[in-house]
Amino acid sequence: MTHVHRAYIYILLTLLISLCATTLQAQKKEKPKKQKHTDVTVVEIQPDPVASKSRPDRHPAPLEMPLFAISNKQGRGTGGSEAHGIDVSHYQGRINWDEVARDTKITYVYLKATEGTGNVDDTYSYNFNECKRVGLKVGSYLFFRPHLSVKGQFDLFVSRVDTRKQDLLPVIDAEAMNGVSDAVFQSRLLELCDLFEREYGKKPIIYTGKNFYNKHIYGNSRLRAYKFFIAAYSYIEPDLYGDFDYIMWQYSATGSVRGIRGNVDMSRFVGRHDIRDILYR
Repeated sequence: MTHVHRAYIYILLTLLISLCATTLQAQKKEKPKKQKHTDVTVVEIQPDPVASKSRPDRHPAPLEMPLFAISNKQGRGTGGSEAHGIDVSHYQGRINWDEVARDTKITYVYLKATEGTGNVDDTYSYNFNECKRVGLKVGSYLFFRPHLSVKGQFDLFVSRVDTRKQDLLPVIDAEAMNGVSDAVFQSRLLELCDLFEREYGKKPIIYTGKNFYNKHIYGNSRLRAYKFFIAAYSYIEPDLYGDFDYIMWQYSATGSVRGIRGNVDMSRFVGRHDIRDILYR
């Protein structure tokens, strides 16, 4: 083989090696990346018709109370009733009132009727009629918004609530300030109380938290003339400033009652007080 032939073969081999290298590099770039395999479970989530609603009367943090020492409260007396009650709204969804009525401790029920000037609880009518059917003492409450028209709130309430059918005195749920001063809050609450008294012929009951009472209500002599329903979540009855007497104590927001889905507010009478203190008729 001559030197010319060897050089020619060398050039061909070099070109062939270069062409193979280029082809392999191109194939490597085009090769798709290996995908990691992940097991995916598809879960169909049904929306909760109760949780999806707005919850404007959710209790604020001040209602979470510490424990207090047991003390003798002047004027409250001894004895009292072991009867318990509940208050419900659309939070609890559809309630089986036949099951609720089988609990002998549950002797009274308060139902949310309205809130502010435009919020009507859509379970009120059903719950009210069912309570009457199963023989439970039932009353209605309004959630008070002090920054809104007092007359407008009252008018909405009476448009939904039949005074003649109520077993229990009405309750005004007063636990929100909505940016108004104490003086404005107290003045408008008293205005609402006066409207209720003219409609029912009796004073309404005021529901509030222990801390809220001590901060925003205590000291107003006119408001102290009303019966109070106090919320304080503990195992011991709460004390109010001035050792003020109250008739009912909401001791839990996480009670369990058969016939009701999830948590429910539980209350009981305190001291000498009993069902007679809240009866309308």
